[in-house]
Amino acid sequence: MIRFSKAILFIFVFLAFQPRNITAQKKLTDQPIQFRVWSGYSFNSVYFLGKTTNARSAIVGIGFKTPIRKYGSDLLLYYTTDLIPYIYFDYPKRDDNDRPTELQGLGISPVGFLLEKKINNFLSYELSVSGSFILVDHEFPTDNGRKLNFTFDPSLTLQANLSESVNLSGGYKFHHISNAQTGKENPGLDSNFLFLNITIK
Repeated sequence: MIRFSKAILFIFVFLAFQPRNITAQKKLTDQPIQFRVWSGYSFNSVYFLGKTTNARSAIVGIGFKTPIRKYGSDLLLYYTTDLIPYIYFDYPKRDDNDRPTELQGLGISPVGFLLEKKINNFLSYELSVSGSFILVDHEFPTDNGRKLNFTFDPSLTLQANLSESVNLSGGYKFHHISNAQTGKENPGLDSNFLFLNITIK
């Protein structure tokens, strides 16, 4: 949870260093909810916050976002929430001689924040961060781990406005999952997701 708090702090640091009088902000109310579907794939994991390497991952998300604050004329802050009906890991199980192991699960991301900055009428870029609860088939990633795990995932995305009602975006998501020290062991796993997202307004 400390790591997730740091990620949230990053969002507000980003806001603090925006030009054009970022303090000129406007709280938004009664804004339409935007529906989104996204999916990502990670070809390999990294040894960073998590200690499980050489893992492949896949994820699917369905959710909503709604603007809650406007900064200047070209920067929006959104609140996001997502259901994760499918997450998959193929990883070497370190307490079983690195035996290849496959695992599936599902989860929910109740809280997230997304900053969208307009580049022009067609393109914008997004910085986002969210936290999730993930329930998997068995103890993960070792027998001393847990079925219930937690994630945080900062993302960087480039978005194209295909029409007034449909946006297509793609980008990179750093995805850390672990049991947050609630298991006997907490190796964790860090995925590098390349993902696509479709948003319907």
